[in-house]
Amino acid sequence: MTTFAMRKRRAASAGGRVMQPNRAGALAIGMLLLIACVAALRAAPDLRAWWGAAPGSDADALARVFLFDLNLPRVAAALVAGGCLGIAGALFQSATRNPLASPDLLGVTGGAQLGLLAAMLVPALAGVASVPLLFVCGLAAAACAMLAAGGWRATPLRLVLAGSVCMLLFAALSTLLLACFEQNIAGAALWANGSLYQPGATGLKLAASWLVLPLAALPFVIRPLDPLALGDDAAAAAGVRVDAARLAATVVAVAFTSVAVSIAGPLSYVGLVAPNLLRQIRGARAARLAALVPLSALAGGALVLVTDSAVLASGLDATLSTGVAIALVGTPLMLALIRRGAAWSGVLHAGPERAASGRATRVVGWLDGLRWPSRTALFALVGALVLLAGTSAGPEWLTPARWQAALSGADPVARMLIDLRLPRLLCAMLAGALLAASGVAMQSVVRNPLAGPEVLGVTQGAALVTLFALTRWPLAGGGVLAGAALAGGGVSLAITLALNHRHRYAPLAVALTGIVIGTLWTTLSEWLITQESVQPARFVVWLVGGTYGRSWREVAMLLPWCVLAVPVFAWLAQPLDMLALGDDQAAALGLPIAALRPLALVIAMLAACAAVAAVGPVGFIGLMAPHVATMLGARRHRTRLWLAAACGALILGLADVAARTAVAPREVPAGVLTALIGAPYLLGLLIVEARRARRVGR
Repeated sequence: MTTFAMRKRRAASAGGRVMQPNRAGALAIGMLLLIACVAALRAAPDLRAWWGAAPGSDADALARVFLFDLNLPRVAAALVAGGCLGIAGALFQSATRNPLASPDLLGVTGGAQLGLLAAMLVPALAGVASVPLLFVCGLAAAACAMLAAGGWRATPLRLVLAGSVCMLLFAALSTLLLACFEQNIAGAALWANGSLYQPGATGLKLAASWLVLPLAALPFVIRPLDPLALGDDAAAAAGVRVDAARLAATVVAVAFTSVAVSIAGPLSYVGLVAPNLLRQIRGARAARLAALVPLSALAGGALVLVTDSAVLASGLDATLSTGVAIALVGTPLMLALIRRGAAWSGVLHAGPERAASGRATRVVGWLDGLRWPSRTALFALVGALVLLAGTSAGPEWLTPARWQAALSGADPVARMLIDLRLPRLLCAMLAGALLAASGVAMQSVVRNPLAGPEVLGVTQGAALVTLFALTRWPLAGGGVLAGAALAGGGVSLAITLALNHRHRYAPLAVALTGIVIGTLWTTLSEWLITQESVQPARFVVWLVGGTYGRSWREVAMLLPWCVLAVPVFAWLAQPLDMLALGDDQAAALGLPIAALRPLALVIAMLAACAAVAAVGPVGFIGLMAPHVATMLGARRHRTRLWLAAACGALILGLADVAARTAVAPREVPAGVLTALIGAPYLLGLLIVEARRARRVGR
C-alpha cells in the first residue's frame, strides 16, 4: 500500500470518528423532538380545557386533575420507566459483551415483579419500601442467572437457557402469590401486566427519588466498560478491574430496572429492543458507551411513550394495558431482529450445547435390550404401583384393609377418597409422560437442549387458546379444549419454524424465537384473566397448570393420545438416532430429513398440546425429564423416549401428591411444584456443566 493510500485511509477513519458524535447527536435531537411532539399532543386537550375554564370553577378543578394528576404523571412515568429499562439493557449488554443480555432474559424483571407482587399482596410486606425490595429481588435473580450461565463469559445460548429457567420459575411463583391472595387478584394481575396509570405524582416522585444514587454512579460505571469491548486481557492491560467493573454495572442496571418495575410493572423487551435498534442505525452502531447509554434511555422512553399514546388514542386503555401493548409492539421488533441476525454479530449461529450425559447403568442397558411391547408392559406395571402408592398417600392414608373395604363397599369414605385421588393422579402421570416424550422429540429434531415445548412457545400458545375457550365456554368438553390447544400450539410451532428456516434452525435462534413468542402468549393470557370478572382466581390457577378437580373425563381424553403415542414414538426412535448423526450422514443413510423433521415436530406438538388441554401449561417437565433420562445413560432414543416418559410421569405424579398433601386442606398448584423442583435442578445442572467446561478450558 502506498504512503498516499495509507494517509487517505487514516483520514477517512478519522473523519468517521469525527462524524460519530454528530450522527449520535442528530439521533438524540430527533428522538427528543419525537418525545416533545407526542407529549405536547397528549397534553394539548387538557391544556385547552384548563385555559378555557374560569379560575376557581368546577371545570378548572376538573381540568387540573386531568392535566396534573393523570396526564402529565403518566407521560413522565412512561419516559422514566422506558429510560431506565433502556439504560439497564445497554449496561447489561456491555458488561457481558452479549447483545442478548437484558433485564428480561436475565430474569431481573421477573424477580422484581415477584417482589412487587409480594409487596402488594403479602400483609407483612405492606410497609416495606417497594424499590429496595424490588432491588434485592432483582439482584438475586441476576446473580442466580449469571451463576447458572457460567459467569460473565457465558455463551449466548447458555445465558438464554439460564435466564429462561429463571423467568419460568419467577412466573410460577408470581402465579402462586396471585392464587393465594385471590381477594386482591384483579388489581395485582393488572399491575403484573404493566400499567402506567398514575393517580397523582406522589408515587412517581418517591420512586424517581431512588434514581439519585444510580444516576450519580452511572458515569463512573460507564468509563471502564468501553475497554471491555476489546476483551478482558486488553481491558486489564489498560488498568481496568474487570470483575469489579462488571459487578458495578450489574448493580446499577438492577437499580434502574427496580425503579422501572416499581413505576409501571414489568414492561417486556424495552431493555432488549432499545439498544439493539440503535445498533442497526449507522452512526450509533459504533458509538461509545457514553453515547449509547443516553441514546438507549431516549429510545426506551420514546418506545414506551409512543406505545402508551397509541393505546390512549385508540380508546383501548380501559381494556388493554400498556404492558400488553408494548409486548404486541416489541414482539415483531424482536422477531425482525432475530430474523435479520445482524444485531447479534453471528451469535445466532452458535453451535448447540451438549446435553449432560451419564454412563449407561445396568438397568438402562437391560431396558435397551427389551422390545417395545415388553418395555410397555414393564412401565405399565411400574405405573400401576405408583398409582397405588400415590392414591393411598394423603392427609388420610388408605391402608390395604381400607382398600379392600372400599372395593367391597363397606367404607364409603375410602371409596370417595379413591374416586377423588385416582383419576387426578392418573391424569397427571399420563400428561407428564406426553410432555416428556414431546420434549425428547423436540430436542432431538432441533438438536438443541433448549427445545422443550415450554421454550419453543408451544405450551404457552396452547394455553392461551385453551384459556380463551374456557373463558367463553366454561362448560366446554374435552374435544373443544383439545382442539383449542392444538390450534394454539400449532400456530406457535409454525411461527417458530417459519422464522428460523433462514437460520437453518440454529439453536440460539430457535430458542430465542420461542421465548419471545411464548412471552407474548403468556402476557396475553394474563391480560385475558384481568378481563374475566367472574372467576379470575380459577383461571390464574389453571394458567400455572395443575390437577385440581381433574376427573375421569380428562383421563378419557388423554388415554387415546397415550395409546397412540406408544407405537408412534417407537417408530420414531430409529430415525431420531440417525438424525443425531448429523444431516449429511442421515441423508447418506437414506433418511428423508426434509419430511422427517416437520413430521416429528408435529407429533411432539400434538403430544404437548393434548397434555396442556388436560392439566394446563405445566412447566419444566418437557425440559427436565429428557435431561434426567440422558444423565441416567439413555443414549439410544428407543430407551431415552421411554425413560423420559417414565420420569415425566413420576415427576408430575409426585407433584400431584405433594400438591394435595403439603398444606392440606389448601392445595398448591402442581405446576408451581414442578417449577420449584425443575428450576433448581436445571440451574444446578447448568452450574455443574459450567464448572466442568471451565476445568476443561484450563
